[in-house]
Amino acid sequence: MRGTIIGTVALVLLIAPAIFALPAAGAPDSTERIWIVGTGILCGLAPSACPDISMASNGDTIEISGEGTFQPHPKSVTGGGTFVHKDGDGAVLATGTWTATKLMSFHTFGTDAFDSTTIEGGVLKMHVVLMPSGGSGVPAILTVFCLVGPDVPAGLEEGIALNVQGPLNFKEIVSGLTVYIPTS
Repeated sequence: MRGTIIGTVALVLLIAPAIFALPAAGAPDSTERIWIVGTGILCGLAPSACPDISMASNGDTIEISGEGTFQPHPKSVTGGGTFVHKDGDGAVLATGTWTATKLMSFHTFGTDAFDSTTIEGGVLKMHVVLMPSGGSGVPAILTVFCLVGPDVPAGLEEGIALNVQGPLNFKEIVSGLTVYIPTS
């Protein structure tokens, strides 16, 4: 009996630090992440997936690339990139840059390892402003889908969707490659 008690106490003393080091359930997620959409190292891995492309119901497409950082708590987002808007025949209608302005939400699918780097999947939604060359700012909502991790729901596709304030909603993913990299 005495050996069992001593063994139990020793086990509790060994695992207690690990238990108390775990984040509290429901604790805010303050991890900063790098987000990458259809650019940089992703293009070296899969050139055909760069930039990310989505299509509107009228056949227009939007090509998006960019990178930055975000943090769910407190909500913050930085970064931006470039875009090309084409009609259904492939004629360029607009080109320019875009900037992330406000984090709306992030839902994680969990993490995985790629080489020696931890990568994460999930759905990132942010307000952005498109700045067409020679034009004025156009507000939109960019949703980024990264299908990494153990909790990826069935039926999602890797890539982006862009809802431009007005008639165009580029919600059909054509191609893309995205990733989130936790930094803290």
